[in-house]
Amino acid sequence: MAKKTENAIRVIVEAAKNYEKYLNNRKFLIIYKTKDGQDFVEVAFHSVNFLHLTGVKSKLTAQRFYEACIANRLSGEDFSFDTSGKTERKLLVLPKLHELLYHNCMIGDFINSGIMIRADYFVGDTKLVLSLGFRHDKNIDFPVTLYSGDVRKLTNPTNKVLVIYSKKQAEIVYKDKTFVAKGVNPADLSVQGLPAVDNTEENNNQD
Repeated sequence: MAKKTENAIRVIVEAAKNYEKYLNNRKFLIIYKTKDGQDFVEVAFHSVNFLHLTGVKSKLTAQRFYEACIANRLSGEDFSFDTSGKTERKLLVLPKLHELLYHNCMIGDFINSGIMIRADYFVGDTKLVLSLGFRHDKNIDFPVTLYSGDVRKLTNPTNKVLVIYSKKQAEIVYKDKTFVAKGVNPADLSVQGLPAVDNTEENNNQD
């Protein structure tokens, strides 16, 4: 097996296990600052979303690909690389995917400036390394692409994220906070239409 393929398997499998631990079957409520106040989006992660974020092409279904990763059964015969170099660029930042919604980040509407990405908006880290694209859905938004680069070049306006809550899919109320911006008290935020949140518990992560 070529070293390139071996390295890709290692990166993808490790990323899948972190995805399983930190993102899979979880919903995130992202509250961010706007020109006129605050707004929010609600996103969900499922096992079938993972394959597309890796940039590889696979003959397996998205679900079977994910299961192979989690079970350490992914082989070089299960996937191939994109000829444009897109796969390599995604694999460079894939190891940091699970950290994105647990740290300081930014969000903004996708400006679609000649880049062929079918996303409605992006969330990106403040280190300007990776950006995760989401698409709106009638029930809840979902991730569609991972981009190696500065989120500010993909979005306009680019807004500061104030608080991120997380919960398991079956839970009703958001209790866990994965990120709270410095100087922000989540209980003081007033956002119209916000899903049910519980601010009585101690913050999980504050930057």
